[in-house]
Amino acid sequence: MYKNKMFFIASIGFFLLLALIYIAAATPIYEVSTSVLIDSKGTNRVLGDSKYVDGGVSLIEMEKNLYNEIGILKSFSLIRQTIEDLNFDVSYHTSSLFSSKERYGYFPFEVQLDRSKPQLYGVPFEIEILSGDSYKLTIEGDEFGVSNPVNGSVRNVERSFDFSQEFKFGDKVEHEYFTFTLNKPEYSVSQEDFDGDNLSFEVSNVESVAKGYMGKLEADNIDIQASIFKIVSSGPIVSKEVSFLKKLTENYVYNELSSRNEIAAGKEAFIRNQLSVISDSLTRFEVELEAFKIDKKAMDLGATASNALDQTNNLQVEAAKIKMNINYYNSIIRSVRNNKNSDDFIMPSGIGVEDASINQNIQELKNLYAERSKKKFFVTSNNQEMTILNGQIQESTQILLSNLKSAVRSSQAALGGITSQLEGIDEEISSLPTREIQLLNIQRQNTLYENLYKYLSQELAKTGIARAESTSDTRILDEARMEGSGPVAPQKSLLLALAFVLGALIPLGWMIFFSPDDTIENVHQVMANSDMPIIASIIHYDDGTKEKSSKIPFIGEELQKITRKIKGSGKLFDFVGQNFKTSEADSEVSLWKLKESFRDLSTNLKLVNSSGKGVIGITSILPEEGKTYSAINLGITLAEAGKKTIIVDADLRNPSLVKGIRKIKGKGLSNYLKGEINSVNEVVHSHERVSNLKFIPTEIVDGNVQELLSGDKMKSLIEKLKLEYDYVILDTPAVGLVSDFLLLLDVMDINLFVVRRNVSKIEFLEDLDNLIPRDKKKKSYIIFNDALKEDHKYGYEAKYGLNKEKQLVDKSFTV
Repeated sequence: MYKNKMFFIASIGFFLLLALIYIAAATPIYEVSTSVLIDSKGTNRVLGDSKYVDGGVSLIEMEKNLYNEIGILKSFSLIRQTIEDLNFDVSYHTSSLFSSKERYGYFPFEVQLDRSKPQLYGVPFEIEILSGDSYKLTIEGDEFGVSNPVNGSVRNVERSFDFSQEFKFGDKVEHEYFTFTLNKPEYSVSQEDFDGDNLSFEVSNVESVAKGYMGKLEADNIDIQASIFKIVSSGPIVSKEVSFLKKLTENYVYNELSSRNEIAAGKEAFIRNQLSVISDSLTRFEVELEAFKIDKKAMDLGATASNALDQTNNLQVEAAKIKMNINYYNSIIRSVRNNKNSDDFIMPSGIGVEDASINQNIQELKNLYAERSKKKFFVTSNNQEMTILNGQIQESTQILLSNLKSAVRSSQAALGGITSQLEGIDEEISSLPTREIQLLNIQRQNTLYENLYKYLSQELAKTGIARAESTSDTRILDEARMEGSGPVAPQKSLLLALAFVLGALIPLGWMIFFSPDDTIENVHQVMANSDMPIIASIIHYDDGTKEKSSKIPFIGEELQKITRKIKGSGKLFDFVGQNFKTSEADSEVSLWKLKESFRDLSTNLKLVNSSGKGVIGITSILPEEGKTYSAINLGITLAEAGKKTIIVDADLRNPSLVKGIRKIKGKGLSNYLKGEINSVNEVVHSHERVSNLKFIPTEIVDGNVQELLSGDKMKSLIEKLKLEYDYVILDTPAVGLVSDFLLLLDVMDINLFVVRRNVSKIEFLEDLDNLIPRDKKKKSYIIFNDALKEDHKYGYEAKYGLNKEKQLVDKSFTV
């Protein structure tokens, strides 16, 4: 993950940017709530002591079912009544070039629908206020719905419809598809508040609006033992939701009072009838007072069709979503058609569209418009590139419109199916149960009828008094108001957290499934992926500090970078050193392990080459794997062991044995091979403190390098050096970049390939097997560089056999 940190940073940053864009573009949703107290015991609804003497029968139900009350509050009939009272089936909008916004409560005009006539749904009515009391009405649409007030159905019309005409405020606007009156509001409205905005209103199906509110309305008691209900609604306009909840609770209380009055009226009629019957019975005791039966029917508003409501909840939510999708698709179609030829056209957002093909079409069209916007500053409109681009835009637009129409038709078909399912249970939702009240048989005794006559007379008076009081058992505790201090959606913190998590998961998943790491991490990977044997592992050097360099230093004594003079013809070379941070806490054990690694290498070389002499070629696949580092330290180790050793920098393209050629008076290998120098001794330089170690540096050659390395002079030079030195170490170019190394294979006795941990790739090992000819592989070996202690035999921490001899080279590993 650390290696791919930039991938993670870019991915997280991208998703955070998307989250911020969504937060900025999304319509904020606010939550509004109110609370009501319901007297479940019905204390205010008793209408007198409705019991006969000695444990008689109640005349009305004494207690309410609280779950039934929740059902009433969320019932379709109550919500639809509220929607009609508030005219919420008409929504008002302002739009500009960059945004569209719904308005409520403060607008330059009000719409009064004639609900007995057909109405046009799903198409905006654009209003342009003219001077005086007139306005211009413009309607443009391709697919829309028209209501049928006779049976309440809605028919879909799929054809182009254009309407434009001027009217006066207060005049009735009549058409085959709509009938309404546009009035100025009673309150004062400043036109300056709407300067630059396009005004419009849209009519929606009352049932669709009611279903939408049913889907988002929440009503529940605050505690299982409480009869206090909290009612919550949410929407983009706080004042609109406040008005809805106020009107909803007002209608709920009013309906309760209406029901109570109906019960009281029924009770009064019953008592009067009974008084009349009892009065006659007193005079005709033996004949007419033999038997008496009373039937009474009453409406019980607490018994709702809750089962039917449960069945329709999911359908109503789904229908509301489909309706929203249809309106959204139509708005995109209008936007594309109305502005597709404009240079300033801004494509509508695809956010919220579930159809992947439409999202892709929108994105392609956005890209084409963006490209055309850029090109118009550089090319003319009749340029061939611009013509091709315009053709692509036109083709992409047609494809988008076709997909949108298909999506609308599919959504309408789905909506029709849901509507047909709901029609079958509409009667069950709107129906209310009845209950019968039976009275006990009146005893025949004359005294009982007298007492009953007196009692009924008292009850009639009490009923009249209770009806006049009109006291409800429901009370509003908290007026409707906004919850919290801001919108509940979009939730910024949650969205940013999700964006961060998603931004981290995507690159992580990509790493797991699509980007296996083929970087060599340990010696076992080398052994498993190459037939070439490993001759030694060079331990990772840890100087004890936190800050490390990307390159590995050379063996030495001092705690900072130094350079050494190489004597020969008055020439000064800066051998490859290493700038790295050091501290007093440098580990002597780590240095000792490193020296032992190269001693292992020199020992193993003796085992594979019993003569103890020869030409050793050192290379790697790519730079930064440590071939020069290995060549110099191997040379130091062999020289310290008493072997006459010379290191030849055979990289004529990018010499790495020395850092630069500043203040150089002498010559190097390239000068010798080009014939500028005849004596080999003139290019050989010795170390001032390691007498057995010699160097032949070089400089960059601009000519034919391969001709120089493959020539007889190079072979002759190697043969001369072999006679004088025990070991000739050739520091050759990276074999993965150029083929110079292969030109020297014939003069080499041993080929050493440096593979470095966390740098080399597994595929490099396959390249090595393919590069070396079959007859040369028997003397080819791998040096595993920068190995961890667990991959080396010196894996313990103790200072066993700490090297006490005087160091001939410094700790910075500079020769």
